[in-house]
Amino acid sequence: MSFDHLHMPFAFVAFFALGIERLLYSYCFICTDHFKKSVDQNKIPGLSTISKDELYWRSMQRLGMYIKVFQFGVCIYDLLVLDQVNVWNNVFKARMISTPEKSAQFVLGLMLLFIGQVLNYFVFKALGAKGVYYGYEFGYPTARVSCFPYNLNISDPQYWGVLMSIFGIYIAVGASSFMIPIFELIWYLTSMKVLENERGRRWATALAGSSKFV
Repeated sequence: MSFDHLHMPFAFVAFFALGIERLLYSYCFICTDHFKKSVDQNKIPGLSTISKDELYWRSMQRLGMYIKVFQFGVCIYDLLVLDQVNVWNNVFKARMISTPEKSAQFVLGLMLLFIGQVLNYFVFKALGAKGVYYGYEFGYPTARVSCFPYNLNISDPQYWGVLMSIFGIYIAVGASSFMIPIFELIWYLTSMKVLENERGRRWATALAGSSKFV
């Protein structure tokens, strides 16, 4: 990837825009009680119409839907605005199937996208929306599962599914830059290893100096 062709203002904005989703999820994971208190006191906009039944995970689900705007917006702007001519030629003028090498890249991208979506689908099927949106952390009864994809001996299959989907799209359309998938990889690895990990809770507790904040 050549950094000479990167739009640095966009790169700066994109990095932090993509991080908003990860920071929101880490807030719910690490500061669970604070999130619940904020919801109870109506301090978070956009949640007033949610039923009080299973309020907390449903609130997280609603916020997760809102926050996807940043992720989708960054990817769409990157591919369909900054890389418009290249993507148009590759996809709509069939340049991605013009040679065996391009065809192999196209197929690889579609395979990654397919596998990523399969992982996402079966995570939701196994856990349900309640499990996916921190029902266990919020104190709701949730089943511990060992079925596919949790029998693959990989951590966080949903997050790997998202990453595979994003990389798959960029590979399939022959994107000029993989800056956005790399940013996503950085943020998701940070989530898996720190922000949504017991390690993150310990560090947050140590930083705050008191467990009452988490």
